[in-house]
Amino acid sequence: MTRQSQLTWSQAKVGLLILTALSTLAVMIMNLEEGMGLFRNLTRFRATVPHTQGLKVGGPVRMNGVDVGNVRQILIAQDQPTVEITFTVQKSVAVHIREDASVRIRPMGLLGDKFLEILPGTPSKPPLAPGSLLVGMADTDLTGIASGATATIDRLDLALQDLQQILVALNTGKGTASKLLSDPSLYNQSQRVLQNLEVASGKSIAVLEKIERGEGTVGRLVSDTELYDRANQAVKELTELAAKLNNPDGTLVKLTDPALYKRLETLTKRSEQLLSKVENGEGTVGKLITRDELYVRADKLLTEMEEFVADVKKNPTKYFKFSVF
Repeated sequence: MTRQSQLTWSQAKVGLLILTALSTLAVMIMNLEEGMGLFRNLTRFRATVPHTQGLKVGGPVRMNGVDVGNVRQILIAQDQPTVEITFTVQKSVAVHIREDASVRIRPMGLLGDKFLEILPGTPSKPPLAPGSLLVGMADTDLTGIASGATATIDRLDLALQDLQQILVALNTGKGTASKLLSDPSLYNQSQRVLQNLEVASGKSIAVLEKIERGEGTVGRLVSDTELYDRANQAVKELTELAAKLNNPDGTLVKLTDPALYKRLETLTKRSEQLLSKVENGEGTVGKLITRDELYVRADKLLTEMEEFVADVKKNPTKYFKFSVF
């Protein structure tokens, strides 16, 4: 073999060695990206979430806090506007993922990357078939919390400004509240009101004590049983009276007789006719009421009788003669 042939073979061996090393390194890098090491058996699953919250391809997949796989693909789902995540886990771990399992995207730290956590589900359920779809959700990250906190801080700042204005108004003596704090006359008035309330309370207590002792009208009404007995007797008598009035043979029921009503109506009409004749001066009673001639004649007759009686008293001998024999 010539020197040139030896050199060519040596170069070929070096090239093969380098190619093998590069291939091994590529395989190692690919497996290291999956977090599984070399030549591990993997099971593939899919999951849908409304938002990735920053999860990236190659991110770790954990179950019960242990790295069991990696995220392989992230894309928008075809049938709905959600995110579909493809991930792999170790075969030995896949048997623990049950039919009711779910996934959740969670942060690694306060400001770190995200990872996909598997919630394995109920142990009594059957294992989930490879390639199945899991439903998941994303925890609220610090970005969302910060945006909400910013709005809350803004509202708190406005509230503090309003509170500061109120305190300034109180210190300068503006408004009713500041007068309540600084005006002594309002305090004095409130003291007088409290004193009046105490006096009124004392009087009320005294009145209640009198009522309890049975003094006065109200006290007797409260403590005396005689009034209750009388009221009870009155109610009893009213009940008996109502029973009598409702008696079919009673007078009140008979007054509702149509024949009696007709007779009363006829009597009323005749009375109205009689009064009408009297007002018109018809008949003796009508003439006595409406004409003055009888009154004049009666007055004249009474006057003459009075004069006659007076004359008889004055001159009895004029009308009577007496003799002894």
